[in-house]
Amino acid sequence: MFAEASELMLPTTPYLCALLAIACVVAFRRRGTRLWRGRVVLVAAFAWSWIFSTPRIANFLATSLESRYPPVDNPTRGGDALIVVLSSGFIAGGGARAEPRLDEAGWARTFGAIRLWHAVGGRLLFVGEPTPDGTSSVARAMADAAIIAGVPASAIAVENNSRNTYQNLAFNRATIAAAGADAWLVTSALHMPRAMAVAHKLGLPLRPYPCDQRAVPLVHWYSWLPNAGGPQMFRPALHEWIGLAWYRLRGRAD
Repeated sequence: MFAEASELMLPTTPYLCALLAIACVVAFRRRGTRLWRGRVVLVAAFAWSWIFSTPRIANFLATSLESRYPPVDNPTRGGDALIVVLSSGFIAGGGARAEPRLDEAGWARTFGAIRLWHAVGGRLLFVGEPTPDGTSSVARAMADAAIIAGVPASAIAVENNSRNTYQNLAFNRATIAAAGADAWLVTSALHMPRAMAVAHKLGLPLRPYPCDQRAVPLVHWYSWLPNAGGPQMFRPALHEWIGLAWYRLRGRAD
């Protein structure tokens, strides 16, 4: 409850929606004015603001992606498992001071991969997001975190060159294919549909291990009201829907 109250105190989305709603009412009551002539635009702006600021709608969009690959509760140990972990983070600074850092999804994927490694053993392969000079990567930072958490360095490999989801898998295609049915894919639950669509396109028999689930049960009536957290919930889900459509358009995903 305190979280919702704090979001309502931020001078952003809820008040934009309220102002647009008031403008719509005034526009429909003042025939012949400029506001009246622009009433359709005002209604469209209000609908746009409300839809993209409402947690319940954002949560529905996230659920539509995350439900495709549910969490794996009891992963089975196979042969020599290969756990491919897609990186997530950013490069802070530039030039000689460029430093890879993990974001929220990056930490969740790292610890999801460690959890899976404890269950099935094998090797961890962290991939992607190099620094501009190519000397390090977000994948390297994730691997370092795994080593600090107790995974032996001998059980970890890093690929520094791939820059997007397609390259993450395409650049490591031979390694993944060699692992066969013992190859796992670790990424955020929102990102898993796009990543698996790429894997299918490349003919890679990866087993999904989603983590970093964002969708949560929303039962309160006020989850239908816009708040400052709504756009933040919407952004990653919308990003994945657009990304999946773009990859299919370019022939990079099934």
